[in-house]
Amino acid sequence: MSENIVKNLKDARRVSTPIVAIETPDQRATIGVLCGELNGSAPLLAWDCAEGLSGLNELGRSTRADLISDVDPTVGNLFEALLLASKLPKSSLLFVHNAHRFIEDAMIAQAASNLRDRFKRDHRTLVLLGPSMTLPPELGGDVLIFEEPLPDRDAIAKIILSLHDCAGVDIDHAGAMAATDATQGLSAFQIEQVAAMSLRKSGLDMDGLWERKRQQIERTPGLSVHRGGETMADVGGLAELKGFLAALMAGKRAPGAVVWIDEIDKAMPCSSGSDTSGVSQDQLGALLTYQQEHDCAGVMTVGPPGTGKSLIAKAAGSAGGVPVIRLDLGAAKGSLVGQSEQQIRAALRVITAVSNGRALFIATCNKIVELPPELRRRYGLGTWYVDLPTPAERPDIWTIHLNAFHLEGPLPECANWTGSEIRQCCDVADRLSISLVDAARYVVPVARSAKGQLDALRELADGRFLSASLPGTYSRSPSEPTRGRKPRSVALAE
Repeated sequence: MSENIVKNLKDARRVSTPIVAIETPDQRATIGVLCGELNGSAPLLAWDCAEGLSGLNELGRSTRADLISDVDPTVGNLFEALLLASKLPKSSLLFVHNAHRFIEDAMIAQAASNLRDRFKRDHRTLVLLGPSMTLPPELGGDVLIFEEPLPDRDAIAKIILSLHDCAGVDIDHAGAMAATDATQGLSAFQIEQVAAMSLRKSGLDMDGLWERKRQQIERTPGLSVHRGGETMADVGGLAELKGFLAALMAGKRAPGAVVWIDEIDKAMPCSSGSDTSGVSQDQLGALLTYQQEHDCAGVMTVGPPGTGKSLIAKAAGSAGGVPVIRLDLGAAKGSLVGQSEQQIRAALRVITAVSNGRALFIATCNKIVELPPELRRRYGLGTWYVDLPTPAERPDIWTIHLNAFHLEGPLPECANWTGSEIRQCCDVADRLSISLVDAARYVVPVARSAKGQLDALRELADGRFLSASLPGTYSRSPSEPTRGRKPRSVALAE
């Protein structure tokens, strides 16, 4: 547990702060450490919806007995618990489990607000706990919020070493560091559980450890860990973008994880005002704040569907030997605005822990004009235009997919095909056991079906975005020496 949380709570108690909220991934562990640090010097109590009010030390149990002599009226009723809290003795501290599930109720918010001045007078403290906390406006100015981050690398290493000591299994420094990498992003309790389940007499089952970590991360709404294993060799063409990402992943400030947001223009319809619930706007604000505060590197790829934008995002993780985490902003939304706010912030905390605070955001986009300009500015490592494959790139793409499907034979005419359409042709030929030329009859290129959109994208990218295939900015007509208005013809006098 972070020493800052202990210090922050002690400082808050010292100046008689009446209401504190702690965002923590492991509420019980947080309470245990804080109670140990307070050394039994004050009545310590806790409330949860299943067991009601309970004492955490001798003074707390004595206080609880004075308040409740028979049936506990606070079981399943936080409002009653807050009413009883007004009778707690001087210097008492009351922890509330999972407060985020109750605090937006009007009666509970009012009951908590009523405690503010009473608690401030005699050094009593109400501590609201939850994985994430969205306070109602009437409490926003009354509650001091602290964040308990997920364990850092040093804390994880101590857990791993302690587990091996208890099991009598040796582990060297390299093994401890590998286990730390494999469990980074989990809470202390989760690390203990997944590491214990993966521990063998011969040491840790690293594959099993990584898989259990993926499963734990994917329990966070909006997050999933990509398992495809694509490499840069699986990406045909796009030499400039591939080279840039490979150098970035091996560079001085190498990212600890790739965060892939697919079709961000569909996930962030904020500029059009189509989301009247406020959820998308809150997600946008949370994402912008996070990327700025953590100085996140960002790359945006723009282009028609099927040109390899998502594929290269997946391959970037393999280039750096780091996980690729897909952030699905739609899946991070809940049925209620407050729930959505909590879930996007919980997802970002996991990203911080997994990447060790060094996440590379890669967003794909088909309609960049729909994105808010403040979001586009966060992707400071360039907006890259991914066009249809050039004649020089197509043979590599065919080779990749012909090998994947174990096909050969004459190739169809494919001057305006995307890489995805080349794969589709190979897939159809394999499924139907027909030639590639015959399979091409079932392919309708996006250059034909969405010609207007493609032309508009190319016009927008011309001279404005970096080219994923060729050095420098994208040019719609790279073979032409000049663009725009033709130079006038001038006749010189003899």
